[in-house]
Amino acid sequence: MAKPRTIEIRQINISMHAPHSPQGYVDLFLQAFRLRRIFTRGRADGFLLGALYDAKSAVEKDELQGEIYRFTNIDPGAAWFNTQTGKPAEDVETEQIVIPGNLHPNLERILFVFRPREHRFWFVSKDRKATMGPSVAESFLQQLFNEVSQKHNRPPVEVTVIPDDAAVDEVLSIHRLTRLFFEFKRPNADDGADVAKRIMDRMKDRRVNRLREEMTSKDSEGIKTDPELKAEAEAAAHNGYVESHGYDATGVSQSESTKAKPAKYPQVLDDAIETVWNVLGRISDKGKAANR
Repeated sequence: MAKPRTIEIRQINISMHAPHSPQGYVDLFLQAFRLRRIFTRGRADGFLLGALYDAKSAVEKDELQGEIYRFTNIDPGAAWFNTQTGKPAEDVETEQIVIPGNLHPNLERILFVFRPREHRFWFVSKDRKATMGPSVAESFLQQLFNEVSQKHNRPPVEVTVIPDDAAVDEVLSIHRLTRLFFEFKRPNADDGADVAKRIMDRMKDRRVNRLREEMTSKDSEGIKTDPELKAEAEAAAHNGYVESHGYDATGVSQSESTKAKPAKYPQVLDDAIETVWNVLGRISDKGKAANR
């Protein structure tokens, strides 16, 4: 009997510019899936939106299941190494190598659940040897949806890794805060928070996709934080990022960023009791109330 193991789950906010709807988000994923586009990272990693399940009932259930495939994308024209000789392989050796262009080794399957009403994407970032870091997932999804938006004339889509619950407090807690930087990707108007709605309206009226705000202070006590500033920081953290600079109590320079503090949800999984899909469904379902 297999022993229980710990898996790690991460969360990403996928925000589509208006017009948008739960069905619009599901259609976005369907078009991305049909694209069959492989994105590469570095020299060997390949990523593909490999599977979607039960998309027809996704809006009704507020749940779309799927998988991202990660694999080794071999470049047949790259140099090879012969471990027997300890030298680079010669042409006569590599000419014998035949790799079908449609086959890729070292497949890892990254399971995810997308909640179309809350437009939140929950995925297993680590399970045994299968891994996909939050920044890699963010980059993959952003590239994928950018291509879909351009090809199908869809509204732009913004992808942001959700930070840890304490991230904003930590970023704002520098003893003497001298510089504060916010970047807002246009949030959805229906995200609930008044400050997010105000920011979205301002960006929409001005036809702005990204808004950057910088505050600096030479005051001996630094920038004063208040509830309104914290609310703006929370909106930026979930639709962009927040970065701070300043000094600690001893005068040593200090910097913080919500980018460096992605939320992580470790879960103990016992295959005899539940599946990875069960865990993803349970954790993402719990997160729905907090995201409304």
